[in-house]
Amino acid sequence: MRSQECPNSRLFSFTVTILVFASVMLSACGFSTSRLVAKGEEHLAKRKFHDALMQFRAAVESDESSAAAHWGMARALENLGHFNDALDELRKTVELDEKNLHAKAKLGNYFLLVKPPLITEAESFQRQIILMDPNFVEGHILEASILAVQNRPESDVVAKVNEAIAIDPSRVETYISLSRYYVTKEKYNEAEAALKRGIEASPMRALGIIEYGRFLNYASRSAEAEAQFAKAVELEPLSIEAHEAYAQHFTLAKKLDKAEAEYRRLIEIQDNSPESRLELANFFEQTQRPADAITVLNEIIAGTPEYVRARYKLGQIYLVQKDPAKVNEQLTELFAINDNDVEAFMLRARLRLQESKPDQAVEDLNMVLKKFPSHRDALYAIAQAKLSIGQVDQARAFMADVERFHPNFLRVGLLKIQAEIVEGKTEASLKAANELLEKVRIATPNAETGVVALHELQIKGLTAKGLANLELKKFPEAQADLENALRFAPDSSAALVNLAKLHTAKNELPKATELYEQALKVDAQSYDAMAGLVNIMIRTGETAKAHSKIASLIERNAGRADMLASLHYLKSDVFSAEKNVAQQEAELLQAISLDENFLPAYASLASIFVARNEIEQAVSQFKTIATKKPSAPVYTLLGILEDSRSTTAAAEECYRRAMSLDPETPIAANNLAWLIAENQGNLDEALQLANVSVAKGPNVAGYYDTLGWVYYKKGLYSPAAKQIRKAIELEEANGKVADPAYRQRLGVVMAASGEKASL
Repeated sequence: MRSQECPNSRLFSFTVTILVFASVMLSACGFSTSRLVAKGEEHLAKRKFHDALMQFRAAVESDESSAAAHWGMARALENLGHFNDALDELRKTVELDEKNLHAKAKLGNYFLLVKPPLITEAESFQRQIILMDPNFVEGHILEASILAVQNRPESDVVAKVNEAIAIDPSRVETYISLSRYYVTKEKYNEAEAALKRGIEASPMRALGIIEYGRFLNYASRSAEAEAQFAKAVELEPLSIEAHEAYAQHFTLAKKLDKAEAEYRRLIEIQDNSPESRLELANFFEQTQRPADAITVLNEIIAGTPEYVRARYKLGQIYLVQKDPAKVNEQLTELFAINDNDVEAFMLRARLRLQESKPDQAVEDLNMVLKKFPSHRDALYAIAQAKLSIGQVDQARAFMADVERFHPNFLRVGLLKIQAEIVEGKTEASLKAANELLEKVRIATPNAETGVVALHELQIKGLTAKGLANLELKKFPEAQADLENALRFAPDSSAALVNLAKLHTAKNELPKATELYEQALKVDAQSYDAMAGLVNIMIRTGETAKAHSKIASLIERNAGRADMLASLHYLKSDVFSAEKNVAQQEAELLQAISLDENFLPAYASLASIFVARNEIEQAVSQFKTIATKKPSAPVYTLLGILEDSRSTTAAAEECYRRAMSLDPETPIAANNLAWLIAENQGNLDEALQLANVSVAKGPNVAGYYDTLGWVYYKKGLYSPAAKQIRKAIELEEANGKVADPAYRQRLGVVMAASGEKASL
């Protein structure tokens, strides 16, 4: 019988081939996602959180519905301190996998961190967890956390944690939770006892021992802490967390050789990975060994040129060294690898801030925020930029975003302190410093804010508190704070300088001089120490000695243009004290020739020109400052100078520029309102500006006078008289004779109003 091919067999064969191919492709995709997740978990175990994040992000791109990928993303982001992004990933995780009780418990705890805490949502997850598994320990811990947030009695919270301990008595993490709760209550004996119970319950796990070592470090029991860390690495010799904690301890204890040995041991454990060598470079940078850090980073780049994190760090070091050319070298390489590199934009923004180009820095930061609206470092940096140009209200808005998206990011406390200082609110800066110190006290280390970083925040908080108390003339409190800061950082030239400032304020000049000299031994380039010494010599009439000291400092800093500019500026101060204006001017010009960005020299030179009534030259100097570092105060001063020589259009332009940089600059608003009113401009705009001034400066008589005059120009005589009377009353209430011009204008208003003046 002749064989005949089935007419559909070829179609059938083709269909089978397509199905097999599709099956292979689908399984390959699945394998790719699972492989990425597995690699991410491996990085998490090795505490390589940036690298874990990259793997999990790739897994999500491979399969958006992968609960495991989102769960990995959440944990990586959490360890990197990205609260809001971690929260989003946790939500996606529980939506995709309702049986992931760990994710539900973590999400419930995150809800408690939101301001105000989402207690109802947290309670909902807690009930779901217990229904699914009544013995799931984290469900009981979540309930204890809810009770704590609700300010329930301590006995209730502790009882609930003890229920969790009863379920699994060997679980160290539960004892750690109890210890941290006691720390928030300042019950340190109970906190220590809880940790000891945890170690006793699980003596073969290093985790409890590491936590106990950290506790002892915070309690300033360094020798005991060291013994605990040694025990942890002996118990788990391959534990990355144990060796990291040991290395951080040695760094805090200033046992830098031992710290370096631990970081090199970590490199061995992690097979010489670029990530582990980056940690060594970070250590070198933290301990003032930038040359060693640069060597390590260049070695990483030579072996793995695509490893961008090494380039970021290298750029940051060159930024600290004020070497813009080398920063730009790294930026060029980074943008060549990825022209949308967010971290490269961040680095360039920091460079532009350093170069006094805040507007350009803000452009870069806005590029980042368009892509990632909750990007923590971009929000932080843009707040810094706004503060640098005096836009405090805008800076506060960005700070609020940092807190909203990243409630555990403690460094925002430094910005809060800075904002209060910029506005001259010393009491408020003291309060902000106390708030930061309280948060640091109860904080626990994480990947982004480790033990060393918390220690530095503690020092900065104490310093800010001490300087605020100094400003308020609370000398005993200031001395306690600043001595504590020095105790925590005995090799810090800044800590020595701050303590010297205190003794200067107390007129204890020999002690202040001794401290300034010590600061210069620690850091030969400390401008504050140099300035402090020279100012004491000027104050005591020892100008010849001051000249001699500056000459020796100039010789010591030969070849360093930035330092020499500062020293010639100091020399100008000495000549100013000697009433030698010609030499003072010459030194300021020398400072500018050495560093054209040294703005204080321009301001001092402008003051000389104003004193000599050489307004043209003063305007020229302030224009230079405005070009290099535009800010509302500088443009306001320019406006005043232009006003003084009756160049009204130029004055108005300067005031408007000041207002564009900070819409609530009261002097600029007041002066612009006056100009508009006097030159038949838009009186509604003038009224709005005058009201801004009064709102921002309710105790400034001149602002009420301007507001009254604007009302007069609008034909509103009754409110005009009321505001000008307010100006007179304010002056007299302060023990002054009211400005005759106020009474003159009040007379004009009353004459124009006739009977209306009495309404």
